[in-house]
Amino acid sequence: MTLSLAACIDTGDPVTNTVPPQPEGMGSHPNQEQQGNAFSISTKVFYQANLVSSNSPGQIIGLHLEPKGHAEMTTDFLDKRPIIIDTGSWTTLANGNLRLNLCRIGTHDSLLLEFKTDGNKLVYTGSDYGNAGFSMWVKHLAELK
Repeated sequence: MTLSLAACIDTGDPVTNTVPPQPEGMGSHPNQEQQGNAFSISTKVFYQANLVSSNSPGQIIGLHLEPKGHAEMTTDFLDKRPIIIDTGSWTTLANGNLRLNLCRIGTHDSLLLEFKTDGNKLVYTGSDYGNAGFSMWVKHLAELK
């Protein structure tokens, strides 16, 4: 608990991805340089999930990742509540999975989330979002318009 709270209060540099960024111009797929199961990106990337919810009209979860390890996750419950914003860092774990270490804006709440990579999607490995879990898909700029 203390470490989680300290992670939210820490004003130092975020933990960065241990895989060095690749040269520009590698194509339009943000994970093109992935080797085996190791997660890495060479450009900014956006993932999105649309979730069905029993207590709201649903949720849209967006995840912005930057090559140097910055992460921002937004959650929109599609009702009149404000969008929830969590920011922090991402790293690649020894098993190749993506780990997010996030703090909720306006609170001291923290989140540690782990995703398995599967091509153009991230598959959540935990149970905080129910037994069905969820997957986030890469969204390209043309798809967001």
